[in-house]
Amino acid sequence: MASTLSVSKIQGLSTAAAPTTVEIASGHKLTGAAGSIFAPGQIIQIVRTTPATTSSVTLSSSPPNMIEFSSDNRTTITPKFATSLLRLNFSSMISGQNSSAICSMKFYDQTNNANVGFSALGTGSSRTFCNASFRTKDHDANDRVHLNMTAYQAASNTNERTYSIYGMIESGTMYMNMTTTDNAGCSYCPPVFTIEEIAQ
Repeated sequence: MASTLSVSKIQGLSTAAAPTTVEIASGHKLTGAAGSIFAPGQIIQIVRTTPATTSSVTLSSSPPNMIEFSSDNRTTITPKFATSLLRLNFSSMISGQNSSAICSMKFYDQTNNANVGFSALGTGSSRTFCNASFRTKDHDANDRVHLNMTAYQAASNTNERTYSIYGMIESGTMYMNMTTTDNAGCSYCPPVFTIEEIAQ
């Protein structure tokens, strides 16, 4: 006769050889409502933004500051579980239209006003927090880089949050999602901003 067991936690026996493991016997399976059971590392949901317009950042101060490319690049996710890990990935063709200029980019948590998985460049007041950085070529004022950057952040709660893409160039202007082709006839790849919620 089927019955219902209601508990707040299931855990292994403290006296067992593997006390942190709960084993499902061979030939049996654990089932639940759709979206209620996830194995560690399983992707729970994916959200994606593909901006359709060209955006750019231009040197505006010394030392240069990180500036948001465009609000069109913002991507919003509402985690289903507070224990999840969020994986942010951004891929785009980037053009730094000035010779030998350092370009840096980062993810930014608009909701919590915080950097995401950053590394620091420089020291003291000139420190810049970024997730990716490159330098344009000395001989090419229209240098292009296919940039791919990734960062991770713990969900911590199930509140909706929005992330954006910031950039900085040492001199001149840095472009994202240019719609023309270069001198060799190569098309520019449109940017894709993806956020995955991963079960832990």
